[in-house]
Amino acid sequence: MPPGSDRKTGASKRSCIRCNQRKVGCDKKSPCGRCAKAGLECIHPGEKRAPRKLRRPPVAEILAHLKELEAEVERLRSGARPKEQSDQTSQPGTESGSRSDGEGLATTSRGRLVVQGGRTRYVGDEASVILGDKIRELQEVCDESSEEDIDPRLRPSKTGPAPVPSIGILGSDHAAAGHSPSASMTPLPVSQLQTLWEIYRVNVAPMIALLHLRSMEAMILQAAQDNDNLDPEQGALISAVCFAAVVSMTPRQCISLFDEPHDACIENYKRATEHAIARANLISTQDIRVLQAATLFLLCLRRGSDSRLVWAQSAIVVRVAQRQGLHRDGQRLGLSPFEVEMRRRLWWHICILDMLCSEDQGTDTQIRPEMFDTHIPSNIDIEVMAPEPATMPLPSLGFSDITLCIVHCEMMTYLYWPSKSFDERVGAMSSEQKSSRLHDLEAYLETKYLQRLDLDSPIQWITAVIARLTLSKAWLVTRLTAAPAEPTATNDEIFRMAVETVKFANLLHRDVRISQWAWLSKSYKHRHVVAYLLSELCNRPISPDTDHAWEAVTQIYDQWQHDDVETNDMLQKPLSRLMERAAHLRRKKTRQSTRYLPINAESNPVQAKPAQWIPSSGASDGQESGLSTDGMGLTPSPDSALDVAQSLSEFFSGSTSAMDWLTGSLL
Repeated sequence: MPPGSDRKTGASKRSCIRCNQRKVGCDKKSPCGRCAKAGLECIHPGEKRAPRKLRRPPVAEILAHLKELEAEVERLRSGARPKEQSDQTSQPGTESGSRSDGEGLATTSRGRLVVQGGRTRYVGDEASVILGDKIRELQEVCDESSEEDIDPRLRPSKTGPAPVPSIGILGSDHAAAGHSPSASMTPLPVSQLQTLWEIYRVNVAPMIALLHLRSMEAMILQAAQDNDNLDPEQGALISAVCFAAVVSMTPRQCISLFDEPHDACIENYKRATEHAIARANLISTQDIRVLQAATLFLLCLRRGSDSRLVWAQSAIVVRVAQRQGLHRDGQRLGLSPFEVEMRRRLWWHICILDMLCSEDQGTDTQIRPEMFDTHIPSNIDIEVMAPEPATMPLPSLGFSDITLCIVHCEMMTYLYWPSKSFDERVGAMSSEQKSSRLHDLEAYLETKYLQRLDLDSPIQWITAVIARLTLSKAWLVTRLTAAPAEPTATNDEIFRMAVETVKFANLLHRDVRISQWAWLSKSYKHRHVVAYLLSELCNRPISPDTDHAWEAVTQIYDQWQHDDVETNDMLQKPLSRLMERAAHLRRKKTRQSTRYLPINAESNPVQAKPAQWIPSSGASDGQESGLSTDGMGLTPSPDSALDVAQSLSEFFSGSTSAMDWLTGSLL
């Protein structure tokens, strides 16, 4: 029988339940007038429970804890380090640095990684770690009262953090519709998932070794069978894989698979991926899969999108990575070997993304050497990695799927973060010292990686090609930041070396052996070298040398025009103006040259001899133009490389009248 139904007629101290629900007055009789008139059962609630006396800690105890907190703050302000924290963080094997069942705290001397249910959150500053411990103790003292004593309206929500408003992929305008599953913009292409996955394995995975392929394949199979029950994190990663596959396809493949133009497909999958990453709440995520999705997406988006947007969004990826503690090496955080390697791969691909975006916009990298201690990935093939084993196999001495990334990382640490390179010498160095270090870098890469490559394998061949081409650029970058000291070589030598560099870049774009990876190699521009050649063509007379250079420059420029993408790189618009100027002057010089007798052979500049583009261990004609053709044939000899860099340094510092193409209006 419901409470209150057998109560004798009389006045009650409380309104009946029905009147209370309807928010109307109740005469508090049993039954009340309204219920009696309506012929309804009148039920009155029982008497109120006597208020429970709260068990509060003594005021003196709370004050003592507050004084401890004040003392900790004073220690931190004075730069002193508490002994208990030093003892705790100096013992990697202590309880605080271990994990149990995949959950717990991993502490280093710089911060703490909180791991729970596959999610991670890194607390980096020492003050937060120390004060967090003290505040947690204070909460334990004050939180002795039962949860029943807390007003339900004041209880914290258990639904997780509120979603951060979408901004781009963060998601762009179309993704601001919400984070609910029902707001899905474009369903995952279940019918084509397997095909896109195979395209990804062939076209993308060898160049961007970011994902564990076996785990990803299992996720793809699950999505193909049950697309409706994917969580947002899985959806974001699968969408990014599909987008990468579409970007890597040729227009003909796209028409065959989707019956749509390539550009339209890229735009559709771009929007779907942005929406999926926004639904997974990138800004506040603690799931590494969302960060993998965003990194893969932005690396592929560079291929044909506005580089300013990619540059801005990459900064958010860097911050989210720091929030998850990827900038701290997982080995020091007590993570499993598999987690350590996957986190290293992700962090260093984020570093590469940051470097590429900074080059596009002519800015410094956001990531600084003092910000991280994550090691370069081990040279271990992804196929032999698995989450289960407690130990990882030994690094390979030959080629693995991560070798290309490692070579990028080694050169990047030299160019941007010398304190983290294999050569630990830091500080101000003379031009000679920097030249020596770059020579050491070349020898180091050659010994450790390049000489072990099988050049009959397309992926290993392109690894060697990219390394050699990047080394040539490294000589330039090093000398641009060094004080001019060495004597310059003749302009003809510098000019021919720049021509051969552009020809080599053209080779990457056109070689049929690596056509499946041309989509990514085309995103690596060599605008500074082309700008130098065009400025020289503006000043040089018509000759076989300039004809040779004009052919190389127009080939690479036509390729850029064929892609027909407005990426808004720093040099894109100025370079277009310079190309127009060079073409105009060349036509003018050609018309003028027809009025005179042909120039005899003795007055002609020395014609550049073609370099050997296939690997050869012997000498070649390329040596006459300052190029050493051992290995891949484009490693600059020290003297000519420094002279090229010196000339370019003078060119870009304004020592030539051709600089007005850059200093003019960019609009």
